[in-house]
Amino acid sequence: MKKQETVCGYPVIRCDRKTVGIRVKPGGEVEIRMPRRLPLAYGEQFVREKEGWIQKAVASSPPARKELSPEEQKRLRELARSLLPPMVESWAARLGVAPQGLRITSAKTRYGSCSAKGNLCFSLYLMRSPYEAVEYVVVHELCHLKELNHSKAFWALVAHCLPDYQERKRKLI
Repeated sequence: MKKQETVCGYPVIRCDRKTVGIRVKPGGEVEIRMPRRLPLAYGEQFVREKEGWIQKAVASSPPARKELSPEEQKRLRELARSLLPPMVESWAARLGVAPQGLRITSAKTRYGSCSAKGNLCFSLYLMRSPYEAVEYVVVHELCHLKELNHSKAFWALVAHCLPDYQERKRKLI
C-alpha cells in the first residue's frame, strides 16, 4: 500500500488540477489538493505562504457534521421534496426564469448547484438549516440561471432578491 503523502503535516490529495489548493473541511480538517505530477516541494512552499490563512480558516470552520442514519436521511429527503419544489417555483416566477429540472441529492460538500443546462440540485442536508437559509440557497441557485458565475452582477441580483442574504447564509448548518 502506498504511503499517504503529506505537506507540512497535512494530507495530500493528488488529482487532475493545475494548481495547488487548500481545503478546510468542517471540523477544521485540512487537506492539500495538488496536480498529480507536481513535486511536493512546491506544495510545501505554497502551504508555508498560506499558513496564516489556514489558521484563520481552521479557527472559523464550522463543527464537523454528524453522520445521519438512513432513517434521518429519508426524513430529510421527504422534507426537501415537499418544501423545495414550491419554493423554487415561486422564486423562479419572481425572477422570470425556468429551471429545467430539480433533484434532491445526498451531497455533503455543497447545498445546491445549477448546471449550464438549467438543472438544479439541492442536498437533503440543506433541510437541517433554518427556512430563511434554505430560501437563500434556492435564490442563489436560481440567480445562476441568469448569471452562471459569481460576478458582481450575480451578487447584485441575489441582493436585490434577498437584501439580507449574507445573514441568511451565516445561518446555514
